[in-house]
Amino acid sequence: MAVLKDLNARPRIVGERPAGAEDADAYRLGSPRQLASGVVVGIRDGGVVAIEPRTPGQAVLLGQASAWFPSADGKHLWAVTEEPADTACTGQELPQSVSVRFTVSRYETSGHPSRTKLTLPCGMRPVADTPEGLLAERTTGDAGGTGSGARAVTDVVVLNARADAAVTTVATNASAVASADNRVIWRDDACDTGKCTHSYDVGKRKSKPVPACTGGDTEGVGTLDPSGRWYASVLGSDRLAVLDLDEGKCGEIDALSATESSDLEQTFAFAWAGENLMLLDQRSGALTSVDASSNKIDQRSEPLSVVNQAQIWGAGTA
Repeated sequence: MAVLKDLNARPRIVGERPAGAEDADAYRLGSPRQLASGVVVGIRDGGVVAIEPRTPGQAVLLGQASAWFPSADGKHLWAVTEEPADTACTGQELPQSVSVRFTVSRYETSGHPSRTKLTLPCGMRPVADTPEGLLAERTTGDAGGTGSGARAVTDVVVLNARADAAVTTVATNASAVASADNRVIWRDDACDTGKCTHSYDVGKRKSKPVPACTGGDTEGVGTLDPSGRWYASVLGSDRLAVLDLDEGKCGEIDALSATESSDLEQTFAFAWAGENLMLLDQRSGALTSVDASSNKIDQRSEPLSVVNQAQIWGAGTA
């Protein structure tokens, strides 16, 4: 584990690999992300943990979790736990793709016990928090096979305060891709070509296609900055698109090496620092900063000595 003072600084080691863990990453987090407070949160060994950037080698265990997402204010978080549908949804007729029932618990990063715990209806998967309520994917059917091969057909919905019913349908036959502040990025699952990616304004309760790019539509899962203005995603096999959702513009960047997947996170580790997107190529160790407002690229002169699945936990708080 290392800290860099700036893009070209020599890494300062703050956490040595434990003895006997040469083939494992003892510090690795699932879904690492930095909150507005600067605290880094992620999943480790079946629990959600909070890490202060000043002491990155220490982690505060908040509770059990299989997934997590920030609260709408960016200061707290929701931890997600699961119970098998066979026991949690007994007697209910559900699509085959519904395998678990989800519960969310709201935590402070200090480690205080959760005071808010909500169990969602069977078939509802929580994916984010918005100023209007929790965002969820509601399974309405199956597609593409039977049993374990069935793919869920979902609607994207906003839930009420008790998280036991949908109050707004964002999109039907769709998947939520990203959410931050007042925006939700979703994809039309029935769309094969053209403008398949959309931006939903939670306050206005309206959707519109994301800004057009000359290289086509954005692909897979990208990343939305905490303000909800900038969305970065893969564009084709060797380009990055940075969308300005406020101004309706698309910046295309072709200076980065080809991606291995339509999902940005399959090739790069990333973190936002204001309008700057930090990208770490997990294959080569190349570290790049992209200014979302100008699309200017600043690249580290020498790659970092990292292996596959390297991570960036946060930026701009040292």
